[in-house]
Amino acid sequence: RYLNEHSPCIPEAVITRAPSAELRADQHDQQSLPAYEELDRILQGYVVERLSATELIAKGEETATVLSIIKLCDQAEYKRQQAPIGVRLSLQGFGRDRRLPISATWPSVCPLA
Repeated sequence: RYLNEHSPCIPEAVITRAPSAELRADQHDQQSLPAYEELDRILQGYVVERLSATELIAKGEETATVLSIIKLCDQAEYKRQQAPIGVRLSLQGFGRDRRLPISATWPSVCPLA
C-alpha cells in the first residue's frame, strides 16, 4: 500500500488476497493452521518473547494449538538455518539469536510435548 501511494505498481488483488503457501491447488493455510491473529500471538510469544509452552497456555492460548505450533516451528528450524541472510524485522532474529540443535535425539524444547 505504501508503494502504491507513490506509484501504483502492485495490483490491489495481490495486497488483499489471503496469504497461502501455494503448495497445491486450492490449498489454504487456514486448513492446517489456526487463524493468523492466533498464530501471530503464539509465534510472537514463542520466538520473540521466548515464552515456553506453559507460559503461553497460562496467557490463555489453547493447549493443543500451542503444542502444535511450537512443534511445527521447531521442526522447521533446519529450513531457517539453510536460508540466506535476511533482514531482521524484530528484536529476535532467526539467525544467531535462535539456535536449536538439529538432532533426532534432542529432547523437545516444549516441556508439555
